[in-house]
Amino acid sequence: YLFHFRFNLILFSLPTSLFSLPLYLVTGYSGGGVSITCRYDRGYTVNAKYFCRGQWSECTDLIKTDTKNGEKWVDSGRFSLYDDTRAAVFTVTIRDLSEEDSGMYQCCGVDIRISEDFYTEVNLNIITGE
Repeated sequence: YLFHFRFNLILFSLPTSLFSLPLYLVTGYSGGGVSITCRYDRGYTVNAKYFCRGQWSECTDLIKTDTKNGEKWVDSGRFSLYDDTRAAVFTVTIRDLSEEDSGMYQCCGVDIRISEDFYTEVNLNIITGE
């Protein structure tokens, strides 16, 4: 059997302001996957990182690290997250994409307990058939 698997790699940084809300458009293919790599300030290497679906006020976590997960992969179903604390980046991977995955996500979340979290909005569009 021959399997065809596509990955898109998207690189971007967290906003420097807590209130900056850049929007990134990401395209994936049904049956394939996407990887999204996010930079963060080195001061937040010990903070939890997360990826959630929906608008910010009603975002449902799909995957999250705790403060002790640095330098290893965390898996949750089709989602994986790796926090590379040495490089101050983390990568979220979504596998086996389907049309239902299209929509708004909050990516690159850095959990900051005493103020609003850093986050970046991602609009994921899934292309079906070829």
